[in-house]
Amino acid sequence: MSIPGLTLVTSRSRAEHAPVTARSVVAAARETTALVLDEAAPVLENDQDVLDFVLRLRGHLMQLGPAVGAPASPLADALAAARSLAATEAPDGFMQSRVYLRKLALKVQTVLIEMSKAGLACMHQPECPPAHDPARGAAQVLAHCPALGYSLLCNGVISFEDTGCLMPDGRAIPPRRPLPLVVDEPTEVNA
Repeated sequence: MSIPGLTLVTSRSRAEHAPVTARSVVAAARETTALVLDEAAPVLENDQDVLDFVLRLRGHLMQLGPAVGAPASPLADALAAARSLAATEAPDGFMQSRVYLRKLALKVQTVLIEMSKAGLACMHQPECPPAHDPARGAAQVLAHCPALGYSLLCNGVISFEDTGCLMPDGRAIPPRRPLPLVVDEPTEVNA
């Protein structure tokens, strides 16, 4: 999902700047935490590898910051805890710095989970299409209410059984009803 009002800029070259969407920031943070926390991920071989991942996680935390809403929310608390840990220096020594890196990755993962709970990020693999994508109906169902005929999708869209939907910004998308089937009556042939 995209985060309203969040456009981040990174430099591709000195002369060219391209916007980075909140979606790509979340995907990059999720990928980095997976590389650190996954047991099947390649083993870090030296202090520089550990430091590189620490810097990547700190960068993700900086980019995820504008997503925080109310100051007393679980997301704000998770982000504050992650930033507090990120503000401390990584300890010297390979094993101690790897433990620090793992703790930082767990904190960033907690931020991503809280963003997902708040509807600001998708944690599914593959990532659900955003609400503005024409394939928005392919998003994972978070809540289904068959009695009332609607489902809440991961991207914030409320999808109705008649194929209509309500977008997160309040716009209504009319149903895509199929055309009625016209059956031709057999005609009698007069002989």
